[in-house]
Amino acid sequence: MKIIKTFFVHSLVLASILASVIVGLNIYAADKSICNSGADVLLYHNGSVKSCQLKDNYDANNITCKNGGSISFYSNGNLESCMLNAEVTIADSKCKADGLISFFIDGKLKSCMKQDN
Repeated sequence: MKIIKTFFVHSLVLASILASVIVGLNIYAADKSICNSGADVLLYHNGSVKSCQLKDNYDANNITCKNGGSISFYSNGNLESCMLNAEVTIADSKCKADGLISFFIDGKLKSCMKQDN
């Protein structure tokens, strides 16, 4: 019985350590290397990008954000908004190229500039 208790306690300790490590990691966070040099770059306390002007196109959420346009991220690293490089259809919404697109923190489409019909 003592072996089972010891095993259980060690399992709980290991699980809590792993959980704290995983929560602390931000695998998808963008770093400032994606930003134009000389442009204003806002960072979160962990060093990940909050917003900046892109130096190159940037792929996220199955879209391509346009180089030279602004981009912003949520604190968890998910894309918040950017300028679209090309027209895209998301959830039955046709979004216009060179228009602003934004997402909720869970990655679902929040808004975009609609394509002219």
